[in-house]
Amino acid sequence: MAVFDEKALCAHIKAQSFLPCYLFVGEEDYLKKLYLDKLVDAAADKAFASFNVERFDGKSVDLRDVFDLAATMPMMADRRVIVVDDMKLDPISARDLQLLTDGLSALPDTAIVLFLQTLNPVSKKTGKKVRDLFQKYGAVCELQKRSGQELYRPLIASASKQGCVLSSAMAQYLVSCVGDDFHMLIQELQKVCAYAQGEITKAHIDAVATKTLDAKVYGLARFLLQQDFDKAYGVLDTLLQMRVEPYYILGALNGAYIDLYRAKVAVSCGGSVQSLIGAYGYKGREFAIQNAARDAAKLTLPQIRRALDTLKEADRKLKSTGESGALVLEQLIVRLLLIANGERV
Repeated sequence: MAVFDEKALCAHIKAQSFLPCYLFVGEEDYLKKLYLDKLVDAAADKAFASFNVERFDGKSVDLRDVFDLAATMPMMADRRVIVVDDMKLDPISARDLQLLTDGLSALPDTAIVLFLQTLNPVSKKTGKKVRDLFQKYGAVCELQKRSGQELYRPLIASASKQGCVLSSAMAQYLVSCVGDDFHMLIQELQKVCAYAQGEITKAHIDAVATKTLDAKVYGLARFLLQQDFDKAYGVLDTLLQMRVEPYYILGALNGAYIDLYRAKVAVSCGGSVQSLIGAYGYKGREFAIQNAARDAAKLTLPQIRRALDTLKEADRKLKSTGESGALVLEQLIVRLLLIANGERV
């Protein structure tokens, strides 16, 4: 019947036009749980919800029990609502596929069945048969990560409810530090609001927000471009003490310099950074290429190319020599600092 994104699902719930079954999939677990709960609240009679809302643990559920319950009449309400949490549907056994097919095709008007997939995703390729079943008899709800203003606006609104002012620029900075997981963002924003108690600044976010490893490594790249030797080594030392694998640090650094190269080439050719967002998959993390465009102004194109060659050599050393990963990274930092300073290495 349907495939809903967040906007369509929101309108569907408001319209109260319920379908027999729903499959909740996608990258954003927080939004999947949020909209599933909204759908349950809208579909179930609140006065008798304790009698007519049932949840099954997907790890141990037998689909026969789910559809047997769906076939029973609700108690003093129009419908029964059944939620199945994280059943293994991809791959699905032949037995369960047949039970699912038979059950979904025969759901009565008095039942709604919802499958929530967080730990067990259902891909478009290997889970196609399952997705097709839900699309035929109900809906597949694809809740993907928010990006751009779709991500910043609810953060700004949440800060306002907590008595704080979060500008669009600071919302973007918070995302660049914490990542685009909405649940994590809301948690970190609560910490920042409790600390700031007013207008939120970069200093407030830096003081209390827990930064992702990617953000830490991108911070390392920023200090290299600023030729700040002490801070660059301080970040590297912190990452190594956290036992972050040298391969991960090198890979993230390489990604940061590739962002610089793409932004520099685009600007040098008279193009726009905006054009890179769709071309190279920056949707949802636009801040990465926008920050790269800003930082790329500090380097020439030949400098960035030398930095990429240096990163490639460090990668070769990590993979083919017996040198210590920490030593390879320390040598790399020195060379990248020299390159940023305009020296040839």
